[in-house]
Amino acid sequence: MKRPSARVCVPVLAALVGAATLVGMTVFGDDGEAHGSSGRHRSADGALTIDAAHRPTAPDLVGTGTDGRAVSLADHRGRTVVVNVWASWCGPCREEAPALTRYQERTKGQGVVVLGLNEDDSAGAARAFAREYRMSYPSVLDPAGKRFRALARGLTSTQGLPVTFVIDPRGRVAATVSGGIDEKRLAALVATARTDTGSS
Repeated sequence: MKRPSARVCVPVLAALVGAATLVGMTVFGDDGEAHGSSGRHRSADGALTIDAAHRPTAPDLVGTGTDGRAVSLADHRGRTVVVNVWASWCGPCREEAPALTRYQERTKGQGVVVLGLNEDDSAGAARAFAREYRMSYPSVLDPAGKRFRALARGLTSTQGLPVTFVIDPRGRVAATVSGGIDEKRLAALVATARTDTGSS
C-alpha cells in the first residue's frame, strides 16, 4: 500500500476509470443514468450499481480487526453488508465516519451490517481513529491493500479514499461508490442490493 503522500482522498481517478470502463457499452436513458450492456449502471453521482444477474462474488475479507478480533465477511452471508474502505489520514473518511456509525446503529436487527476496511500502515492510527469516532462496527486491517484490490478489481480504482461497497445477501457486489457517503445515499444503495437479488 502506498504511503498517504502518494494517495488521494478525493477519488477523481476513480471517476475517470469508471467512465473509461463504460465507454463503448453505455447508453443514457431518460433517467440520466448510464445503462451498460453488462448490467452495470453508473448514476449521475458516480455510484455504480450492478444488476443481480451480473454481480461478481465478493472475495472474503478475512483478517484482524482494529480491536484485535478476527473478522470475516463470510460470517455475514444472508445479510446485506456495507464495506467502507477508509484511512485515518483521509479527510472525507473523517467526515463520513459519524454517518456510517449512525447507519449501523439504526439498522441493527434489520439484516444490514457495516464493516470497515482500513488502509493505514499503522494499526495504532486505525485504533485511535476508531476510538475517536466511536465506530460501532469492526474494521479489517489492510495495510498492504491486498483485500481492497481484490474487492475493487474491475469495479473501481484503489487510488482514492473513501470507497464504499454494498454486498448483497448472496455475497455478491451489488454497488460501489467513491467519495464520502451520507445515510440517505447509503440507504438507497442498500435498498437496491436487497430488492434485486435474483439468481445469477
